Amino acid sequence: MIDLYYWPTANGLKLGILVEELGLEHRLVPVNIRAGEQHAPAFRAISADGRIPAIVDHTVGLSLFESGAILNYLAGQQQRLLPPAGSVAYLQVQQWLFWQVGQVAPYLSQLQVFREKAPEPIPFALELLQGQAARIYGVLEQALTGQPYIAGDYSIADIALFPWIQPARQGIDLAQYPAIAAWRERIKARPAVSTAYERARALAPTEQSLVVE
Repeated sequence: MIDLYYWPTANGLKLGILVEELGLEHRLVPVNIRAGEQHAPAFRAISADGRIPAIVDHTVGLSLFESGAILNYLAGQQQRLLPPAGSVAYLQVQQWLFWQVGQVAPYLSQLQVFREKAPEPIPFALELLQGQAARIYGVLEQALTGQPYIAGDYSIADIALFPWIQPARQGIDLAQYPAIAAWRERIKARPAVSTAYERARALAPTEQSLVVE
């Protein structure tokens, strides 16, 4: 049994999708980050950084935080959605997973904060971050041109990226990125993805990450 400590932000949705794709027996444990529940000592004992998502795998007595580490752990354990360790295909999945963690999440999350929460517009920050968003979308568009998924076959790299690509929130015209648009439609059509988003909406219907244009 897996306990998934979770809130349906983009980072939380990665794991919501994965447990549905893998068909894992699991329990969603809501951690309402809007109410500060991530700072509770009991949660900090599981997630040292006080951030969702985190898991407890009761079958082996393991607690784990950081979404990329959890994606690798669960997919590797089940030997699905992740090629064999050490293979070229595995390394390709890892490069895109690390890119999502190191480039996509930091820049796009900051862009969303400055677009949605700044008391007044800060032109320098908006121009800088909008440029980074355009760069990220350009990299993703090129990588998806000519293949259905980011590393060839559907994998945890796609699962990590999908919830972060929110063009309306990020000021992006998706018509300029046809390969990304087609990729998003393929993923949206997956039953496990639909189920993950339905469960998330039942928990926190107003979360902006749940709007999939």
